[in-house]
Amino acid sequence: MTDQAGTSRSWIHRRWVPWLAGGLAFALTLLVGGAIVGDWAARTASMNELLDRVQASEAVMGELQDGVAEAFEEHGAGGDNEKLDSELRALAAQAEVDIAAAGAAVAELPIAVWHLDIERARDAYLLHNRAWVDYMARASEDSGEFLRPQEQVNQTFFDARAPFVEAVPEPDIEDLMERVVEIYEVPEDFGSGGSGGMDA
Repeated sequence: MTDQAGTSRSWIHRRWVPWLAGGLAFALTLLVGGAIVGDWAARTASMNELLDRVQASEAVMGELQDGVAEAFEEHGAGGDNEKLDSELRALAAQAEVDIAAAGAAVAELPIAVWHLDIERARDAYLLHNRAWVDYMARASEDSGEFLRPQEQVNQTFFDARAPFVEAVPEPDIEDLMERVVEIYEVPEDFGSGGSGGMDA
């Protein structure tokens, strides 16, 4: 009688095992799935913010190039060389400050330590920003820098493209890749113009 009762209790206990195992597996799946989705959302947000700050930095560089083009148009080709030199050096001095500030904003972006690809993209862009700051520092002393090739500026720009492409999370519902392509789209007149061809 005792053995029969023990067997019955054992069977009753064992029939809950599959339910318990199934419940644990389901909970684990939800936990892992939630972590994956949460990490993807964090990566997307970080990359979005990084692109915002990079585009702000590029906008400052673009404004400088517009100002340089206007200065050459107004004072170049037989115009007032002294006025041109003064204006170009002033533009460079201000751009050095503004570009450095934009770079600082990129550097200060918080990125999760395990998002190494996003960190690599940020670090690669900071090299480009630093190359521009150094370029502007030289141009503020010698406006002739605007007419010289700036290989470091160009090279750091192109070197940063691959890390940005690799850092775009999948699925890309925010169209981040489109923004990367927009940043790195090279104009047809790249390498020409009065600013040393610095379209990057």
